[in-house]
Amino acid sequence: MKVRDAAKLFEKYDRKTTSAMAEHNREGGSVRKPVRSTKNASTADKFDRGNFAYRKASQALTQGHPLKNDQGEPTPAALQFKRWGFPVPQNQADLRKLKALGARIKERNRKDS
Repeated sequence: MKVRDAAKLFEKYDRKTTSAMAEHNREGGSVRKPVRSTKNASTADKFDRGNFAYRKASQALTQGHPLKNDQGEPTPAALQFKRWGFPVPQNQADLRKLKALGARIKERNRKDS
């Protein structure tokens, strides 16, 4: 897949997902906006970002979500990581790395009770 095609695919996915999240929140839901950058992020935002990576990578590994479709394009299960500023996983090893990264981020930004 060409870089330009991948960018267009992500842009379309991002627009659709953002719209769906906004609609869900208007109906009373509370879906959080992704924390794409840690530059000005609070400790809680960084923790949430790590929690997302850990939780979604675990879910994808456990449930065997496909990361590419028949045409070789990333599936929504893979693109969701890019929405949060992580690399798009290509295989199970990438998911394991994302899970470990999420665990490290969570530990570093742990919410002390």
